[in-house]
Amino acid sequence: MLFKKYILLISIFTFCSVINAQVVHQIYFDRFTHYNIDDWVTFAPAAEITSIDIGDDYAYFGTRYGGILRYHLYDHFWDDPFTTGSGLRSNRIIKVVYSYEERKLFAQTPKGVDVYNRAFNYWEPGRELPQRRTASEADIADFRKQKDYRFPAYYRPSNSELPDFFTDFDYLFQPPNKVLDKHNRVFKLTDRVVDIWENLWLGTTGLGVGKADLNTLDISFQPRSVSNIHPRDILFDNQNIWIAGIPSGKAPAGVTLWDTEEDTWSYFEARFEADMHNDKICVIAGNKNHIFFGSNAGLIKYSKKKKKWRSFTTAHQLESDRINDLFFFKKKLFIATDEGFNWMEPGYRKISESSDLKLDNVPIYQIAALDSIILFATKNGVYQYDPQNDRINFFTTGSSLLDIGITAIDVHSDTLWLAGKYGVMRCDLRTEKWTSFTQIQQYIKGTIHDVAFTPGNVWFACDSGLLKYDVERNYWYLYTVKDGLADNRVYHIDVDEDYLWLSTEMGITIFKWRRHNRLE
Repeated sequence: MLFKKYILLISIFTFCSVINAQVVHQIYFDRFTHYNIDDWVTFAPAAEITSIDIGDDYAYFGTRYGGILRYHLYDHFWDDPFTTGSGLRSNRIIKVVYSYEERKLFAQTPKGVDVYNRAFNYWEPGRELPQRRTASEADIADFRKQKDYRFPAYYRPSNSELPDFFTDFDYLFQPPNKVLDKHNRVFKLTDRVVDIWENLWLGTTGLGVGKADLNTLDISFQPRSVSNIHPRDILFDNQNIWIAGIPSGKAPAGVTLWDTEEDTWSYFEARFEADMHNDKICVIAGNKNHIFFGSNAGLIKYSKKKKKWRSFTTAHQLESDRINDLFFFKKKLFIATDEGFNWMEPGYRKISESSDLKLDNVPIYQIAALDSIILFATKNGVYQYDPQNDRINFFTTGSSLLDIGITAIDVHSDTLWLAGKYGVMRCDLRTEKWTSFTQIQQYIKGTIHDVAFTPGNVWFACDSGLLKYDVERNYWYLYTVKDGLADNRVYHIDVDEDYLWLSTEMGITIFKWRRHNRLE
């Protein structure tokens, strides 16, 4: 009854208010005095290692696209990477050098040399790169007398000096510098250096970091990042995090699974997985037994128990193969496509469609729910669907904005939020009042893709960055790469208590949105 009251009020209620002086603020401060280095952490594709050096506590791995990976040599864990979110001017690392004399880390990027200031815990522009530490001539001479593979610390062996390493089942080492994965793809070794425990660290052109024990001659390869994709969405699944997006054209790509408990990364690529027809993913949803991926070529279901994939397309009654959103409602999975919507009943074996044809051939961008009604954001405005009676009706708003071109929709604390081509609007369902933010769109270029909520704030994923609305202060702020985003194109927002997980074009950025005494 409560929902019916809301709908009736919304349908007949015509009053709305317009908030004046809607200024969207942007960075005006020194980010290094405003943010801590761990306020912005980015995981970007980092499978290609360009440079390696050993520091006092860490081994550092420069990557082609993902900044600098860090492995703690004493506590044996992978720390958060250094990226543009940490203050680097670029995530493309040409060379990384640790200076033992200065106790500083240097990174050469296409935008110049940056140096990590450990005292103040931030990166700043630096001078030319210092020389890397190398093995002494005496240590090299002793090693060559022994005629074995126990290279001295800080030595960088050439390809011809490498032994024929033993690998696990998934890889094959072919001297002098090739590694084949289980799909027979060939990757090459890049930089390499020996640490003080007789471990040889090796870079690769796509397999991440290699670690070889010079006593046993065993070598392992450790993917440490998102695969080569432009991320679009993530899903928290107990200790696992699923990350998916659009492949960049480099291998390996596909869906990424990060087991945060074991701290392992694995990839699922369509061409190597039976019944996974496509890995160009736009959205992810899941429940206890299944993970669903909405792609630009159909719906993909992954059974966690059976570890099997199954794909659904228009041949299985999907309205369109291009899927824009997935939404669970009372155990049904609703599917928003470019030409209408479908759903799957629990069991998720069959695609169903409505007998009401009002949304046939209409692109649906996002789904929300209010009580017993499904809401669809479409190019023609908002539609409501009554699943019990299988009926679709246009949802009349009381906003002063044009209610067409709606691309994002959600409900939070009895408030309906809409965003689209002409700005942002909200309806307080208790007071029956619509509020229009008519000036927002002059600051936000492109599409608003997603809406999320934290206490006191509403967040919008935009092509121009991450937009925040502080409800109590009536204050708008736009976070961009200048603050710490990996890229200004933000597609989805996932809230994890004090952290926002942001799917951006160039990586997953984790933003610690709540920090005491910080105010934009």
